[in-house]
Amino acid sequence: MPELIAFYEDHAADRDKFEVFAIHDDGVKSFSELDKKLVSIKKTHWQGKDLPCPVLLDGKNKTHKLYGIRSWPTGLLIDPEGKLVGEAGIGSLEVKLPAVSAAKKWARNRDIKKNVFWSFEPEENTLQHFAQILKRWAQCEITVDAEAVKACGLAADGPLPGVVIGTPITLRSLDELLLAPHGLGLGPSVDGKTLVIMKQGGEKEPVSYLQKLHAAELNERVDKKTGAEGATKPLDITDKPLIEAIKIINRESNLPMGLDAKAMQSGKLDPDAKVSGSVGPGQYRKGLVKLLAPLGLTVEVRDEVVIVVPVGKP
Repeated sequence: MPELIAFYEDHAADRDKFEVFAIHDDGVKSFSELDKKLVSIKKTHWQGKDLPCPVLLDGKNKTHKLYGIRSWPTGLLIDPEGKLVGEAGIGSLEVKLPAVSAAKKWARNRDIKKNVFWSFEPEENTLQHFAQILKRWAQCEITVDAEAVKACGLAADGPLPGVVIGTPITLRSLDELLLAPHGLGLGPSVDGKTLVIMKQGGEKEPVSYLQKLHAAELNERVDKKTGAEGATKPLDITDKPLIEAIKIINRESNLPMGLDAKAMQSGKLDPDAKVSGSVGPGQYRKGLVKLLAPLGLTVEVRDEVVIVVPVGKP
């Protein structure tokens, strides 16, 4: 649904060429009941927005039976003559509409949440590899400005310092955690048809709706006295490389974790440095601070992730 809302906004000028209807199953019986159900969903997933398309109720599931719907959500494409083309997503409809710019596609997708696992494996996780991941998520071609990247101390076919291992975070945060620390970012090509990883300057953008919401939730979780669901005892870490330790913490606590990219590039943070200690199951921040103190490191909540940073980092 977040994609659908953004798709509607992007194609405002093409609204005479298509229509979208959302049909709810028999889970609700009235629009007032639906409104109550959507309150938390709008806040958590839709940036506080309403669905821009008409919503219909099917209290007896007639539509679902007619079209053989077995899973939700399911998208169906119907042609102008009313004939069913088949199951389809937003992409299937978009190819039939006037093309939008790569910058607009990126603006649409950057606030969509994705499961992220970017671990620092220099031989595999190169900047070019990162561009390919973003290409899939941003739904447009992405190239690398080799000269701009070189000026920032990196290489297109070389490693991209930084670690982000998270439960779903937005692409906006992924950009700000892995590209921005190196002075890089995504911008449109000259013809506007593709995106380019290029040198970026200026101040950091204002925090987005979802970044603010998720940061508040994450701060509450890391300071909570009680443990995560199912966690009943501290997590013991003995003589583990830092990068492996945060993978373990992410897996056991479901906390999105990361290592500061800029500190890794400058050598102030060594992902292979060994750590030992106990973390959780409650008050994760205190446990993490104690675990990292011997290395001169600490943690901060930034861009929807618990990031390991040097002590005293500006």
